[in-house]
Amino acid sequence: MKYFLTALTIILFSSCGPDTFINHKLKAEKAGACTNEITPVKITSNINGEHYEFDYCLQEGFDATNYKVEKKGDSIVVTFPEPANKPNALYKITLDIDAKPAYRYISLGGRTIAMKPAERL
Repeated sequence: MKYFLTALTIILFSSCGPDTFINHKLKAEKAGACTNEITPVKITSNINGEHYEFDYCLQEGFDATNYKVEKKGDSIVVTFPEPANKPNALYKITLDIDAKPAYRYISLGGRTIAMKPAERL
């Protein structure tokens, strides 16, 4: 019996996940011509992190793997490639981020948004 409890304790402690992580997934759909209009960022939170939807002006033929997500202090910074001399297009960006520890701010290509703490029931 004591071997069983020892094995169970080892399994429980070894199954704990890492202390810090950032999981992200981006989907980009071309939405038309690039304009100077700034649409608000739509944020939806759930148990798998946050879901962001916004428009962003990127170079024509943007590849959805060509972006960078990094944690800086209590913020997450998402950077997109600077448009080259190629024509620009407006893209509808859908970004899912799950991070631990929680972040207080997110910067989406120059737009910084303060995250509201989740309400407790």
